[in-house]
Amino acid sequence: TGTSISGDGHISPINFVFPSQLIPGAVVLDVVLLISGSMQLTAVVGGLGFGLLFYPGNWPMMAPLHLPVEYNGMMMTLADLSGYHYVRTGMPEYIRMVEKGQLRTF
Repeated sequence: TGTSISGDGHISPINFVFPSQLIPGAVVLDVVLLISGSMQLTAVVGGLGFGLLFYPGNWPMMAPLHLPVEYNGMMMTLADLSGYHYVRTGMPEYIRMVEKGQLRTF
């Protein structure tokens, strides 16, 4: 499967990366700048609109991942199944802790 590297260097599986989620917020930023002509107002009002539209803009792509599936006799979502098959690299201690179900940081 393909991977994508984000701005902070984090590698994600390509099916978890959706650049199109930024489009609704970017349209709001452009409209606020077009109407107001002020960069300061665009930063405040447009930034608020961008943040408020980020979750709803992402939802149509993420909603199918919340469907329940049965895998080896266990009920889980497609997102859980994708995370189960996409094995992340890490220290062996961390991997063992995740398998026990205890998420801790060192």
